[in-house]
Formats: sequence, structure tokens, C-alpha cells
Amino acid sequence: MEKKIDKYSELSRELYRLCSRKELIKRQCLNLGRMECQLLHYISDVGEPIRMNELSAALGVSHSRITRIIDTLVRKKYVKRYPSKKDRRSWLAKITEQGQELVDNTTEDFRKIQNQLIKELPKSKVDEIYDNLLLYMKMYNKILDEYKEENKR
Repeated sequence: MEKKIDKYSELSRELYRLCSRKELIKRQCLNLGRMECQLLHYISDVGEPIRMNELSAALGVSHSRITRIIDTLVRKKYVKRYPSKKDRRSWLAKITEQGQELVDNTTEDFRKIQNQLIKELPKSKVDEIYDNLLLYMKMYNKILDEYKEENKR
């Protein structure tokens, strides 16, 4: 049992490193910091103007941090910020055409990488690998959520 635990621990570390490498490539493509990149992709995914408070809550960072990051993205012309017409106290952020182009290019780059990966995997295993990775991630998230709940007390 101990060997399986070690194997799965190493697999988890390698998946983390792999995701970190992917994020590093994405940020290099966009020439942005981690949070700037994450925020730009989030705004793009939302697809409509979003309030700063909503961004803060969704990304789990302070409102002042979101404001500073948005300031940077506005200066780079990737995001436009303007006051809400419904609530004058609220400000909205919307991705610009230039910002969306960056996100689209990065997304396309990663689609190419995924395509190459799928081509190089054994054809008979592609669906099985996907299903097993999905199961692994689902169970990992479940266990982490349970662990978090147990340790709140």
C-alpha cells in the first residue's frame, strides 16, 4: 500500500508541475503576470461586462488587488473599465478586442498542443486515459473538499 501512496503522490506532483508549465507558457504568450492572465481569461469567459466586486469574489482576492490588476490591464489596452449605469458606485470591466485576441491566440496555441498530445497517445487508449484522469481529478477534489471541511473545526 505504501508504494501506491508514493506513486500517487508523485503523480500528483507531476500533474502540478505540468499545469505550472502550462501556465508559464500561457503567461509568456500573453506577456502578463499570473493574476493578470487569470483575470483576463476570466473576463473573457464571462463574456459580458462584470462588476469589480464580482471579479474579487470569483478570483478570491481583495477588491484593491483586483483594482490594481485591472489598472494594469487598462493601461495595456486589454480591458476597458467604466461606471455602471445601474449603480453609480459600481465599476464594470470588459475585455477589449485586443485583449480578446490575446486570449484567443493563447487558447488556439493550447488547442494545438492538445491535438498533438492526442495524436501521440495510443489511439485505443485516448478515451480510457481521459476517463481515468477525469475520475482521478473528481475523487481528488472530493477528498480535498472533505479534508478541508474536517479541518475547519
